[in-house]
Amino acid sequence: MEEFVVSDMGIIKPLRDRVRDLEVINSAHQKKNGQLRQEIQDKDKLIKELEEKINNPTKKMREQGEL
Repeated sequence: MEEFVVSDMGIIKPLRDRVRDLEVINSAHQKKNGQLRQEIQDKDKLIKELEEKINNPTKKMREQGEL
């Protein structure tokens, strides 16, 4: 029975290290995911503004002082 406990300890440390590595990877992934979501939102806003400018050019130009 004692050998089984010793071998378990040999497995636990690498597993703990792996869990720690996965937590770091997960954290980095969440940060990057947040950045990408923000970029998508910014691009969606720009697309909507450009679509509005295309569909209503005089209204947008007046708002921006171009007319």
